[in-house]
Amino acid sequence: MKRPLFFFPIILMLGLITGCAYFQKKDEPPPLPPIEETKPPLSLKSVHFKVFPWVALPKPRKDGNDPDTITYTMKEGDTMEIVAESMMGDPGLSVGLASFNELSSPSAARAGDKIVIPNPMIGMSSQIMVKSKGDKNFGEPKSFGVEFKKGDEYKLRFESNVNGFLYVLRKGAKGMEYLYPAQVKKGKRNKDPKPLMRDTGRVTAHEAVEIPIGKNGFVYDPKKAGDMIYAFLSLKKIPELEDLKEKKAIRVEDVEDVMHRVKEGEILNETPFHLLRISDPSEILGFSQNIDG
Repeated sequence: MKRPLFFFPIILMLGLITGCAYFQKKDEPPPLPPIEETKPPLSLKSVHFKVFPWVALPKPRKDGNDPDTITYTMKEGDTMEIVAESMMGDPGLSVGLASFNELSSPSAARAGDKIVIPNPMIGMSSQIMVKSKGDKNFGEPKSFGVEFKKGDEYKLRFESNVNGFLYVLRKGAKGMEYLYPAQVKKGKRNKDPKPLMRDTGRVTAHEAVEIPIGKNGFVYDPKKAGDMIYAFLSLKKIPELEDLKEKKAIRVEDVEDVMHRVKEGEILNETPFHLLRISDPSEILGFSQNIDG
């Protein structure tokens, strides 16, 4: 029995496809369709925007191609207050959000409008307090670079706008050491230094951390002029710096490796403030400063 003629083109096509696959070079596989990577948006909280520098932000892009922003399309029944509360955690931020989106007021937003919401900001201030000989108390916080006299005591003061984790290290002539979290000094009973329970590295928004903890400060020694401070802030623990707590000797290279991971793109980096917009809770704000300028 003869096969119907319409099978012939099908058989011929299959043969061509098989032949093409056979003669195709092994090192040149057929191209795969592009894979689109999606990442859930960072959970925003109002505390991240408590002192948001709206005027320092670049003009919003509404095409969705700005990695430091999220674009939201207004729906029927939406108001800027609703958007500000759901996306930024505080309806009171609607005024700043409207101005950022070049609207005359929050009530000017309409269904279908694209509203650009900037990613949250983590920020930290770094200052020094000095107590000279004869003074009972430490003076008001000042920016790094103060002039010291031999015998002056000083404390480092850091304040964050978020709940997170702070790491402060000092690099001197003898190498690198942890200042925060503080470590128990070696002794007969404490052969292996471990972080103090009262000083775990966790920081609370707008609650200043003074280093060292206690009444006394570091005593300034002109021979140690030029010591460098490395400070890091993140919403999550930084594994590399957690590991360094267990090391007896910390290499400068280890800390500089973490500095290379620091996200670039600060909105403002003017002493004493250091601010950074983040899109992921594991991103790091970090900087280094000379204690005496």
